Amino acid sequence: MGDLPLSQFEARIKFESDADLSRWSGNTLRSGFGVHLKMLVCARGGGTGGQDAEGCKACLLRSSCVYDYFYNSSPPEGVKVLRKQSDIPRPFVFDPPFSGKHSAGSASSFRFALFGRGVEYLPYFLLALRNLGEGGMSKGYRLGYGKFRLVAVDSIGFGTSNNIYSGDTVFNRAITLSYQEMLKGSAEHRGDLTLHFLTPTQIKEDDRFTAAPSFRGLMSRLLFRANALAEFYGSGMLYDNEEVLALLSACRSISIVRAKTEEIRAERYFHKQMMKKQHLPPFFAGEITYQGEFPREIMALLELGRLIHVGKMATFGNGMYEIEV
Repeated sequence: MGDLPLSQFEARIKFESDADLSRWSGNTLRSGFGVHLKMLVCARGGGTGGQDAEGCKACLLRSSCVYDYFYNSSPPEGVKVLRKQSDIPRPFVFDPPFSGKHSAGSASSFRFALFGRGVEYLPYFLLALRNLGEGGMSKGYRLGYGKFRLVAVDSIGFGTSNNIYSGDTVFNRAITLSYQEMLKGSAEHRGDLTLHFLTPTQIKEDDRFTAAPSFRGLMSRLLFRANALAEFYGSGMLYDNEEVLALLSACRSISIVRAKTEEIRAERYFHKQMMKKQHLPPFFAGEITYQGEFPREIMALLELGRLIHVGKMATFGNGMYEIEV
């Protein structure tokens, strides 16, 4: 059994100009952060985020580039499982700030997690976030909206936290978490369990996108994402194929007792297709209550899922949920 080391951080910010964040604020945060990270580290002169992926592939410095590691991830050498995966998950994820209007002088926060050796690049991550604040993160950022100051950043553990950034000083006190640690601290649960999907979530089950996935359908996507992250950024897959089938079999007896969700439609501009606008398959948000017997492995995976998210476009902040038992 492999493992996935990761660290979660909470960034506290103070808006210096009015901001208007949509429900896709994770997309705004991830895209803006990527632009500033590339401007910060790119030896070829930066550019505009993911619009020059082909240029990155031809760069002689790609193997040591921080931007390439986070945004153009590829299977590392020696990977035996999932090595043919063309679009592997990125080694970070954002828990975006709450959508809505924020006035100048108001405080807010968001979280992000770094997987595997991604934590080694934390100083670059923090500097890019600081620069993003100076440029603005909001509708109308080119007009000066959405500017913020990065006040402090804490590393979040289980019942503890360490300050790792304040006053433009970075402290090497990141707390490392792992799936095996979560598994040791988990216990089985019987009865109701409610998942609150806080950001748009996209789950495909039985060849269709659904706003009320079965527990088995949800865990199938979560297991795939967790295994892929552990294979590429950890010490190997958390569960092999036989173990995955056994866990999914245990999920069959878990039923939906209540679902209060809404379907969300969206469009996205794809840089690789010359800024062509495409309609995305439907997302959903809301809450689903499941009932049954939840083994401790399932409870540990749900806890991991809070940090890594579930479903498509998780790096953008989608698929973020909280657990209520």
